[in-house]
Amino acid sequence: MYYLAKLIQKTLEKLPLGLCLLLGELIGFILSLNRKKWEIAFKNIKSVFPHKTNREIKAIAARTYRNFGLGLIESLIATKLYRHVELRGKENIESDGGVLVAIHEGSWELYNFFIAKELKYKMFAKEQKQKNFDKFLSELREKYSLGVCFTLKKAIKAIYDGFLVGMVIDHGAEDNALIVDFFSHSVPTPKGAVYLAKKLNKKIYPCFGYRKKGFSHVIEIGKPIDPVNLDEYAILSKLNKIYEKHLETHPWEYLWFYKRFKRKKDIDILILSDGKAGHLKQSQAFLSILKEDHPIVRSQVIEIKPTGKTTRFISEICAFFAGKHCLGCGSCLAQALDKGTLKKVKEAYADIVISTGSGVAYLNRIIAGTLGAKSVVILRPNTPLRKFDLSVIPSHDRIDANNAVIIKGALSYPEGVDEKTKNCRNFFKLDSSKKISFFAGGYLSDKKTYFENLQLFLRELKKFSSKNNFKLLISASRRTQKEIEELIEKELRSFKNSEAIVIPSRENHDFVFEGFVNLSEMVFVSSESISMISEVLALKKPCVCVLLEQYVDKHKVFLQSLEKDVFFSDKPYNIDGIKPITSSIFENNKTVIKEAIRKLF
Repeated sequence: MYYLAKLIQKTLEKLPLGLCLLLGELIGFILSLNRKKWEIAFKNIKSVFPHKTNREIKAIAARTYRNFGLGLIESLIATKLYRHVELRGKENIESDGGVLVAIHEGSWELYNFFIAKELKYKMFAKEQKQKNFDKFLSELREKYSLGVCFTLKKAIKAIYDGFLVGMVIDHGAEDNALIVDFFSHSVPTPKGAVYLAKKLNKKIYPCFGYRKKGFSHVIEIGKPIDPVNLDEYAILSKLNKIYEKHLETHPWEYLWFYKRFKRKKDIDILILSDGKAGHLKQSQAFLSILKEDHPIVRSQVIEIKPTGKTTRFISEICAFFAGKHCLGCGSCLAQALDKGTLKKVKEAYADIVISTGSGVAYLNRIIAGTLGAKSVVILRPNTPLRKFDLSVIPSHDRIDANNAVIIKGALSYPEGVDEKTKNCRNFFKLDSSKKISFFAGGYLSDKKTYFENLQLFLRELKKFSSKNNFKLLISASRRTQKEIEELIEKELRSFKNSEAIVIPSRENHDFVFEGFVNLSEMVFVSSESISMISEVLALKKPCVCVLLEQYVDKHKVFLQSLEKDVFFSDKPYNIDGIKPITSSIFENNKTVIKEAIRKLF
């Protein structure tokens, strides 16, 4: 390794600059073929420039690799290039030493060599693990008169001797690194340079270099920052802002394919909604579970409008053949989305894309692929599960897959229950008496049987209420048929123990469900409503499933899966014989999902 590096250096020193330039560009191109590193670069660039198109991001990534390849060549032929380098800001440097702060960008080895030639300068660095390479690098730096401090003690001595000591603030963050915003991301930021400057009461000089053309460079040393009256966080924030401004102008100078944001503390979530409230609530439930272990989470919801069958069919084919991280141009999305939605998607950034239901699952796959994001799908999709990074599937969907997380019922997460209960009590002016609630969905197939059984159940409910002095809290759902609404009002509106009746098709409030459930001793739910039953169980209230018609397929499987979690009430609805059950479904579902999320990261 050592002798090979020496041979390459001697050969390059004899080659004309034009040939060296072509060789550097070739090296950059070859390095760009590493798919994993390319994906990292793409995702990092997208995370800081979300409004740029994929084409623009790929152009930045390609230019980054080109510059990196040229930088490798430049580090070996530095003396031939000094006349092509311009140093600006020398007048900002004071003579009593200090800390020159930089990030991993541009041709940093060339910059270090040139600054050492022009100023009283040493760099702070770690020894390389590969001994032969470390030996070669040490000799190279010695050849170009670049002093290196491998310990903090030597760095302190150099500063006391009037040297500038160069240090970076972007890579190699220690365990106790401060979390500082960099392009709106909370990232661990090394504080060694700032700590040293404050300890020694020396100025900090931000430095940034960029390539003008070919082997021509400009190095800019900014105005000094006096650390005396600033804490470490404030100084690092100020420095990060300086480098953000530089990189907005010269984005291709940064080492994007390094995992700069791998340890970031924030997570960006994109939720795709099909316009169904129940589906959106399940996506938001997953988001809430994720937030328990990741405190900095930003989320955005984009509603996807339905498209024609032909367009959807074509899009599903695209989703089937698309790779998990295709990083494509997204042109296939133009066929599936209207212009407004397409614009929102193309300007979005996400670490994870979440969707619920088959109606948008295929778009989840495509959009996640174009963003380089993880994809999470809830409920059974039409696209094969292997195409997603995580699938959350209710057991009643009857899918047996190794890469799926199987849960009971619909995914639910109760939030703001106390506040909603308070609002509910105040809005309906509810007293402190004991209460039971009933939530009616609507018939699935057998209208006549459902209607007759519901009528019988409501009469038994009224008897039970009168006998035990329970007040009634009654609510239909958004999908309840009109004739069912009319039956509920006919039977209960004038009943003395009816304390509140809600018909959502006329008037609805976001506090009704949680409020009614939380205020009740027992909750009755018509058994066809998978989502309402799941939400009652998540609120840890005794749930009674009222069987009003015969259930088949997934509804039958769903009810069978809850045999130990709910009490079933069947005709003739002997409510006095009910034995309330409290379920642990919510905790169990949350546990398996959290474990899957940990694996996802």
